[in-house]
Amino acid sequence: MPSEKDRLYVALYARGGEVKMPGREDKYHWAFIIGPKNETPHSQGQLSHVKDSLSFAGNPPTPQPVWQYEDREILMAPTARLLVRILVGKVKSKSRLESVFKNTPVRPETHGWNCVEWVKEALESAGQDDRALGTAVTDWQSVRDTAMWYVDCKHEAGRFGEHYDPNRAPTWDIIDGKELMR
Repeated sequence: MPSEKDRLYVALYARGGEVKMPGREDKYHWAFIIGPKNETPHSQGQLSHVKDSLSFAGNPPTPQPVWQYEDREILMAPTARLLVRILVGKVKSKSRLESVFKNTPVRPETHGWNCVEWVKEALESAGQDDRALGTAVTDWQSVRDTAMWYVDCKHEAGRFGEHYDPNRAPTWDIIDGKELMR
């Protein structure tokens, strides 16, 4: 019988700012989306990520980044900033996966730490928890390389320009090695 379990995606969003990582991963904002296997135009999902904002502290006040974890319900329909999704796994227990994400530390004291590093650590933690995910690819290098390759392919194909389709989020299934949505 086919599995109707929720799916876990790594999502890359458009982001501004200077690219500092050698692999250019920080050209994008990285996050997780948990959503239903079979999406409809009104399907609900969950976005889990870390985000930064500026806070002013000290005398004289100087801007300092403040990182925080956020999870919230979203529509599974694409947004203007969502570039691509990589389906990385079947969710065995949503509550367990949420717990893994919530317990993945925010590390603002670590130089160069960002949303990419958080997604990497959270994905690896989810992969080590035998109750969070079913069939999944949690090897960071594979997920990272696939995401960067796929978003580059979509850029080269003009997916975010003349061939933009606001009704579909480009989605690659890393488990089966195929495109689900263009």
